Amino acid sequence: MAHNAIMTESPVFMTDVVKDIGNPNRFRWNIYENRKVRDKSFYSFATRREAQNDAEKFVRKLNSIWPA
Repeated sequence: MAHNAIMTESPVFMTDVVKDIGNPNRFRWNIYENRKVRDKSFYSFATRREAQNDAEKFVRKLNSIWPA
C-alpha cells in the first residue's frame, strides 16, 4: 500500500486510495477483506477525495449486503 493512502475501515472491509498507476494524476480505490484485495475501482478519479467518497459508498453497499 502507498504510504500516503487514505484508509478507512468498516467492521469487515478496509479501503485505501492510491494513485492510478496508469495515470499518476488520478486516483483509484481498493477494498480489502481479511487483508486481501476484494474489489478495485473500475474508474479512476480526479481527486483523492472523490475516490475516497466512492470507496465509502461501495463499502456501505457491501455492509448492507453482508452485515457484520
